[in-house]
Amino acid sequence: MACAYQGEPGAYSEQCATDIFAAAGRKVEFVGLGSFDEVFASLAEGKVEYAAVPVENTLGGSIHVNYDLLLRYHGQVHILGEHVHRVRHTLMALPGVRKEDIKKAMSHEQALAQTDNYLRNAGITPVKAYDTAGSAKLVREGDMRDTAAIASARAAEVHGLVVLDAGIEDDSNNFTRFLLLGRASPVLPEDSVLKSSVVFVPHSNEAGALFKALSVFAVREIDLSKIESRPYRPGSFGTAVAHAAAAATMSRSSSASKNLNQEAPPSAKRSRVEAGGEEAGGEGAHMPYRGAAKFQYAFYVDLLAGRAEERCVNALRHLRELSAFCVLLGSFPKDGVAFEARPAELGAAALVCRPAASLRTEPLRVGVVGFGTFGQFLARRWVSRGHRVLATSRTDYSDLAASMGVDYFKSVAELSEQELDVVLVSTSIMSDIGGCCCCACCCVDLARSDRKKASCCCTMRSLMAADDGRFGLVDAAAPIAVGGKHS
Repeated sequence: MACAYQGEPGAYSEQCATDIFAAAGRKVEFVGLGSFDEVFASLAEGKVEYAAVPVENTLGGSIHVNYDLLLRYHGQVHILGEHVHRVRHTLMALPGVRKEDIKKAMSHEQALAQTDNYLRNAGITPVKAYDTAGSAKLVREGDMRDTAAIASARAAEVHGLVVLDAGIEDDSNNFTRFLLLGRASPVLPEDSVLKSSVVFVPHSNEAGALFKALSVFAVREIDLSKIESRPYRPGSFGTAVAHAAAAATMSRSSSASKNLNQEAPPSAKRSRVEAGGEEAGGEGAHMPYRGAAKFQYAFYVDLLAGRAEERCVNALRHLRELSAFCVLLGSFPKDGVAFEARPAELGAAALVCRPAASLRTEPLRVGVVGFGTFGQFLARRWVSRGHRVLATSRTDYSDLAASMGVDYFKSVAELSEQELDVVLVSTSIMSDIGGCCCCACCCVDLARSDRKKASCCCTMRSLMAADDGRFGLVDAAAPIAVGGKHS
């Protein structure tokens, strides 16, 4: 199976898709494409099974092109769910380049806008590029030693760059909502909280038209989580939407035919011409019904109800009566993704996964004690999520740590002087550093273990800093099997 996204490896879209499929326990191949158009086309043509696309950002607003593409490919692609991804920007450069050597920073224009104050204060000139991860690729391929890239920490790892600074966004409230798309509509479990996306166009641009349309949800106590307007361009819509518009036009014409023998008032005749109808020869000639205003809009609405709920069914039936056309783009789990059941699970309920989306706006300060293979693995995971990692170990890993964007300290004593939110311990039980570390962390003495020849990897995932500055043990990982045995 494959999942398409827009951008280069290391893009935020790839990272979001990775989180979704990891939570679902599914292995897929990720395919980066040059544009959102290519992403939708690849999914519709069956070249990939899934696609991950962003639809809105808390700072930049909606990604309009993807709303238009959802309409164009309606019936060919289906919304499986949504995931909110925390965007943490990282400054990266070629190995050996120092932060003070950087004169320019390259990235997508939205990333540059979100780091504008940081770049100004550092005296760095922004340079626009086609993609965040793509900018990292350009810096590497162009051997640009005076230019940094702004992208995810994952992009630095993929393209062989070194992280110079992390969490450089001006506003920490930087989240992007992604949709996961598939080729078949998901089967939704009855116990899930659902969301539905609807697009509609009012019959005419008249006073109260939008109020009347939205009232169909209000009277049924259906909450709306989003409303967005986009220019109404029937020619760019897909076949399914065109059929819906044509059906609405025929229905409207049928009701109007009853009054064919009645002379319309002069004002009505004028309004049809002035509105840009066929007589005017303007843009209105392409509208699927006559009498439409030149400035006509389609409204995208997300509502907190599933398509099978009685109140939703009635609301949509009412909305269709008030609209030139009304299209249900799909229903899906709120803050989750619904997958179809695997072949071996036919008849079972669809799998719903909810990736753990951190609502924390500030990066964590994570201490890693023991920077061996597993300690490096843990550090990469936390750095890739935009957190600040500080590490120490018996062996000097300072150069390796610097290449990963990790602050390295020579001793546990130096590390313990830092303000930390989380401490991860990954040491051998025979290591001197183990006893010292555990004394600093809740006085847990790993050296007291009788299993002296076994290798232990004790990872305290949640040694959260208490209010008084000391560490309290909240949750310790279960023993990990080593060499076929438990340590």
